[in-house]
Amino acid sequence: MKILVARIPEEGSHYEGSEPGSIIELESDPVIKSFGDVFYVLYGQVVSGELVVRGSLNSEVELRCARCSEIFSTTVEVSDFLRAYPAPEGTDMVDITEDLREEILLHVPGFAVCSEDCKGMCSQCGADLNNGPCSCEKSTSPGPWSALDGMSL
Repeated sequence: MKILVARIPEEGSHYEGSEPGSIIELESDPVIKSFGDVFYVLYGQVVSGELVVRGSLNSEVELRCARCSEIFSTTVEVSDFLRAYPAPEGTDMVDITEDLREEILLHVPGFAVCSEDCKGMCSQCGADLNNGPCSCEKSTSPGPWSALDGMSL
């Protein structure tokens, strides 16, 4: 998204629209499968020789669940976008596309789960436990950390 600074009135200007999801540039990421359009509602104002842009962004995204490895859709929302750009020299245009991209990526969850009650995968056979129990035998031997259960601090 490019903002023409010379056309911003003294009281500021409102911008609302969308950019294609391709600005995110994550074609080969194994966790993030695809982005929808990036929608923005922004307000720009020239203050003390700087362009100050603030507002909100959101985008639909398909992620791989960290527990069960299934693909699911969610919305990435940025409610506190705020950037200041130096007054442009030689051109009146300021391109904020890279900052929109960066802010959306910073708000993608690091440990994305399809739902809070996702049971994940069996650690022995890899079956998706959301589809029902697997046929693996449950281990009855104490785990390596079971000795710590008796400690009192």
